[in-house]
Amino acid sequence: MKPIVEYKAGKALFGATISVVQKRASKTEYQNFKDKQEFTDFVDSIRPSATVDGYVMILCSCGKEYDYTNKIEIPSSNLICGCGRKLIIYGS
Repeated sequence: MKPIVEYKAGKALFGATISVVQKRASKTEYQNFKDKQEFTDFVDSIRPSATVDGYVMILCSCGKEYDYTNKIEIPSSNLICGCGRKLIIYGS
């Protein structure tokens, strides 16, 4: 089974939209990955089974799936779903 990142819809302060792909900075704080390399290093560290059929899948709560078969396919810039949710936001 490939690593799956799933959007959990929730309310952010002042109506901000939170990116689904974030790293834990502390017990209560999350930060965006600084770039594609940092994100792919994170996915690589998960070490999925050798029988996986893809690299990572990102699921939005609207039902749309973003399935990447290898790390080259991961977008180098922000990924925003057709519904407007920010799925991958690099940087601050």
